[in-house]
Amino acid sequence: MTERHHFEKEYSLLRAELVKMVSLVSDSIDMASKAFETLDRNLAQRVIDLDNEIDNLNREIENIVYDIIARFNPLGKDLRYVVAAIKLANNLERIADHACNFAEKTIWIAQNLPNFVPSQTLKEMFGRVIQMLQNTVLAFSRRDINIAIETWKMDDIIDDLDRKVTSDVENKDPHALVLNVLFSRDLERVADHLTNLCEEIVFIETGRELRELI
Repeated sequence: MTERHHFEKEYSLLRAELVKMVSLVSDSIDMASKAFETLDRNLAQRVIDLDNEIDNLNREIENIVYDIIARFNPLGKDLRYVVAAIKLANNLERIADHACNFAEKTIWIAQNLPNFVPSQTLKEMFGRVIQMLQNTVLAFSRRDINIAIETWKMDDIIDDLDRKVTSDVENKDPHALVLNVLFSRDLERVADHLTNLCEEIVFIETGRELRELI
């Protein structure tokens, strides 16, 4: 087997592990959203339990990348993908951390404030972030820079919704206000990580910064 074949085998393993991590993080955010909507403590706990697997996968991807660079000295697009893989994995791991934050807050609310009602803006934020995540996964799987760019632009909508959350909490109940703001801050950070992922997808495919293509 030639060195190129060995490289392609490791490269395929790296991509497979990234695809697996994308899938797990998507599941984590989706479950966190559903747990929040229904105050389902069991589902929220599943999100927390999944975090260890995602953390381990992040470390595994880092090790594969270091091994590929040390053994094969990749160039061009191969190098861009390998280097970007660590950034992709790190952003995915942080998104999963925020999903855990959602889950932990959901468990606390279910135990202490079972009548908590999230603001309509917060519900819209959750929906928009889920849409961003789905689009980012699609851009990654299809290697489609146009989807990545359009998804990146959605971050401005999330920022606007984040600023609006504090203004539409019914009766300005202090507990509700604080919880809505805490959730919105986590969602805003998830959106930031998704924009980072979109930037990496564009860089992998083109070798250029996303902002240069707008």
